[in-house]
Amino acid sequence: MTAAVLYGKEDLKIERVPIPRVEKGEVLVKVQVALTCGTDLKVYQRGYHARMIVPPALFGHELAGVVEEVGEGVLSFKKGMKVVALNSAPCQMCFYCSKHQENLCEDLLFNNGAYAEYIRVPRRIVEANMLIIPPNVSFEDAAMTEPLACVLRGLHETGVESATPSPSSAAVPSDLCSSR
Repeated sequence: MTAAVLYGKEDLKIERVPIPRVEKGEVLVKVQVALTCGTDLKVYQRGYHARMIVPPALFGHELAGVVEEVGEGVLSFKKGMKVVALNSAPCQMCFYCSKHQENLCEDLLFNNGAYAEYIRVPRRIVEANMLIIPPNVSFEDAAMTEPLACVLRGLHETGVESATPSPSSAAVPSDLCSSR
């Protein structure tokens, strides 16, 4: 398959690499959409991320695609399902996970390789952070799940709440609020 491989600071190469093989509990996803976020840009410019990626490594972490193969023991996903696989999963056993601060997990498992034809999704991510995409949601929109989760977490952490509109405020026409 063709994939982007990060070798170091601003050293990214498009190469032919083997299609990953799935093991027990893992899933192989055929990537349909891969996004580039600020973290990808910083990793590219710095050449590494202390916890997320050590070169040389397949690059990219926000994606949506179709299940190509499931490993032994995977029951929730089948070949042909549209899925979004998030880029990490907490251990659920460390101090921070026990305090519901999974983003600080001492053993946070990351997955990279979205800039490729296929990506192997590790068991922990399959079990905790892989979602079926509803039929009415596009791959492009589904790939935004992780960035949206970050925004929602930020709003939750700030304690910001929606204000109830006063009777004098103009209502937004419903056709402007509908999704695509």
